Amino acid sequence: MLLAVFAYGCQKPPPADEKPPTPTAVQSAQEKKADDKPSGVPLSVAFNQWVGFAGMYIADERGLFKKHGVDVKLVPFSGPGDSIPPLLAGQIDVSLTTANNLALIAGKQPTAAKIIFMIDASDGADAIVASKSIKTMADLKGKKVAVTKGEINEMLLTLGLESVKLEEKDVTLADMSPDDAGAAFMAGKVDAAVTWEPWVSRAIEKNGHIVYSSKEPGAKDALIDVMAVSDKALASRKSDIDKFVAAFDEGVALVKTDPAGVKAILAKRLEAKPEDVDGMLSGARLYRFEENKTLLKDVLPGTLVKIDAFLTSHKLTTSKVGPELIASTVVTQ
Repeated sequence: MLLAVFAYGCQKPPPADEKPPTPTAVQSAQEKKADDKPSGVPLSVAFNQWVGFAGMYIADERGLFKKHGVDVKLVPFSGPGDSIPPLLAGQIDVSLTTANNLALIAGKQPTAAKIIFMIDASDGADAIVASKSIKTMADLKGKKVAVTKGEINEMLLTLGLESVKLEEKDVTLADMSPDDAGAAFMAGKVDAAVTWEPWVSRAIEKNGHIVYSSKEPGAKDALIDVMAVSDKALASRKSDIDKFVAAFDEGVALVKTDPAGVKAILAKRLEAKPEDVDGMLSGARLYRFEENKTLLKDVLPGTLVKIDAFLTSHKLTTSKVGPELIASTVVTQ
């Protein structure tokens, strides 16, 4: 079986006469894996409703998990942080979550889990929406803002406020989930909300508008989603995890190459209108396996530095977090 290997840190270069795997070779490796039989015990994967997980939705609907020889049980959660405790308790194998959520726990206690894959970076799909009377971030001073305290949404709010030289003390915070924040804004209960898709699109339809988003230069690569795997699962279910990543990656490829063909599936899974799917996808940069070879080494460490700075400044953690959260070696495809 052909294996592609990537690691955080230094790697031994291949021999000069060794050619890198071609797309055809990688495809052949994936097809060979499809011949393997599932282990018999479903790989449990936790997730919340999010456009960045489009690859998983397509893999599930198109039978790609079965194609790659892995039985997967998808376990829904209301938010990205909710799946971390059961991940660490061994109740689930893989969590699709934010790097922020894993870092938050790791900064408080020893954490037996690692990041193996960068799924996506928010590029507008997370945003601060406000009523039309609030024209800029500066106009939020003295206003009531719905936000999920301690999580990635609050980090986005902090970055937005800093861009206009404001602090959190300059606004009134209402602590709630991103979904509840979007609903509260649409119900007129708050002046602004830090939320995500599909609520951003819904808020705009309700005469709201975006005053700051993850597309801003100051928020670049700050809000990312990752695959977090428990150390136990990484040791005992390596083959199934590899196959899950391969199926997920094929799902992402379909999203990128045939967006029209998968639009109905994504609209159903995101509970959105088909005509809104393209806009939602434009707000997240979906990453492939090949890109991850570089991302885990050159991008993720810097993002973890930003996250640590946020967690430390808000006194949410007691110890620093960093590249130690990245799996030292991952073999997949």
